[in-house]
Amino acid sequence: MYSRELDGETYTFGVSGKLWRDALLMYDHQTRTLWSHITGEAIKGPLKGKRLKPLVSTPQIAWKTWQLNYPSTLVLSVPTRTGMRESLNQDVYADYHASQRAGVSGMAYTDDRLPNKSLVIGVQVPAKDGTTQFRAYPLTHFAKNAVINDTLGEVPLLIFHDRGSFATAVFTRNVARDIRTFSAQDKHFVEDNTGTRWNLITGEATSGKEKGTQLERLPAVNIYWFAWARYYPETSIYR
Repeated sequence: MYSRELDGETYTFGVSGKLWRDALLMYDHQTRTLWSHITGEAIKGPLKGKRLKPLVSTPQIAWKTWQLNYPSTLVLSVPTRTGMRESLNQDVYADYHASQRAGVSGMAYTDDRLPNKSLVIGVQVPAKDGTTQFRAYPLTHFAKNAVINDTLGEVPLLIFHDRGSFATAVFTRNVARDIRTFSAQDKHFVEDNTGTRWNLITGEATSGKEKGTQLERLPAVNIYWFAWARYYPETSIYR
């Protein structure tokens, strides 16, 4: 998810139908510049070199889980022709997800640190020297525990993934100038080392002395390993 505002202007975007490095390219209606949906970077056109600002969000989540936490949510209704509504419930990429194919170009991918189709949580944080650090968190690490306490660069991170709802979230572990350590409780709740309980769908403390406080959420993406590594080859992998 990105902000549509750039340098004081608001842009509208569409699907170009083109691919770059086997991933979708967007275009903006105002300048027809092509943008990578993975990096947010303009790769061709008048705005080449510009980068959209990523916004924090929950990358993927079951509707019932979202509705439970945000019961007043409005739902976008898309007008559909007869018979089209049924097709919206079908995954047209099901065969691709089940296969070992990586992209559509037929290129061979050589970063064999993980299998190409391994699902990972991709995280990037800025470093003090102005660079950006990247790390991939394989979903296999969440088979028994829904949370990981980690540090990337100098940023203490809480990585959350619930296998049931597929909810994913990344937060900083800084609370009131203190670095907390979190342990999974039940469903989407964790407890930190001070006894405060947190809802990791909303990021809010639900009990304890920090009740009502919000954790700072960071941008994250659920993505295939081959795509993340191709765009960010310098990425490290959580082990």
